[in-house]
Amino acid sequence: MKKSLIALAVAGAMTAPMIAQADATLYGSFRIGLQKVDNGDTGVDDQSSRVGIKGDVDLGLDGTKGIFHWEAQANNAQGVDQDTALKTRLQYIGAQGDWGKLLIGKQYHPHYLLISGPTNIFNPGDGDYGERFNLGNSALGKDGHFMKRTESTIAYYSPKMNGFQFIGGVVLATDNNDSNDVVDDTADAVNIAGTYSANNVTVSASYGTIETANTPNAEMQTDVWGLAAQYKLDNLELMAKYEDKEEETGSAEVSDQDVWELAARYTMGATSVYARYADYNNDTTDLDLQQWGLGVQQKLGKGRVFAEYVDNDSDDFNSDGDQREDRAVLGYRLDF
Repeated sequence: MKKSLIALAVAGAMTAPMIAQADATLYGSFRIGLQKVDNGDTGVDDQSSRVGIKGDVDLGLDGTKGIFHWEAQANNAQGVDQDTALKTRLQYIGAQGDWGKLLIGKQYHPHYLLISGPTNIFNPGDGDYGERFNLGNSALGKDGHFMKRTESTIAYYSPKMNGFQFIGGVVLATDNNDSNDVVDDTADAVNIAGTYSANNVTVSASYGTIETANTPNAEMQTDVWGLAAQYKLDNLELMAKYEDKEEETGSAEVSDQDVWELAARYTMGATSVYARYADYNNDTTDLDLQQWGLGVQQKLGKGRVFAEYVDNDSDDFNSDGDQREDRAVLGYRLDF
């Protein structure tokens, strides 16, 4: 046992300089919370923890460097098997220079970064909680995050030009793990977006379309577009977004949904208080839902403690037919 420990220590000492030379950064965010839902259940649960490594390498090209990024979910939630607790969130490589940035692999889509991101102000990322009404996160006929994090994606980020930046991405159908589970030679999804920042104001727009058929004979089409705005005045931040999603099979409309959200955050030193209100409508089913949430957090260096509460509509049910309960979380988060 002692020999094994000595060998491990020597190996660590030898590899540390090589890691430093690779310009790689190890990072993570561990988030644990004491969570109580409205039905009375209380327990300690993971609040969207993750760990990753990112960096750049010399390509021998003037003004251009190679970049890489890998990130995994570090989930210690109740009922999560040890073999599945570490699940890949991001895995891409690319190049970056004065001409912009080109990425390939599993990565965030611009719709999520620019439209969904600004109003996602809560620490947990649970679908019943922090990201309830992100319409680009899923598509009919296909589980997963088709406008959030998707594999087989190629994306281009233009350089910022007088405050404006263009981002475009495409999901290529390379194997049976593509977005519609069908092997073909076409693009499964396309997402284009633009953002402009000036005088403490940022406005963004995005459009995405995807084929979500599980078989060639049951093709489904999903179109999502969104607008978002952010404004910062001293210690006050105001955020807003609007999303519209339409799903159809052939010429038959399956779903027509829209959502708008308003969020605000006020920071006093290391203390922040924040709130969000969301209104969701499905014109096809006449479903109208609201959600509101409040939170407060105290930063402690690179750590923080937070208390958050979210109220879900009594008519809001998940895919299993269970009502989405109101929930309160008292959490502890460490970033490195």
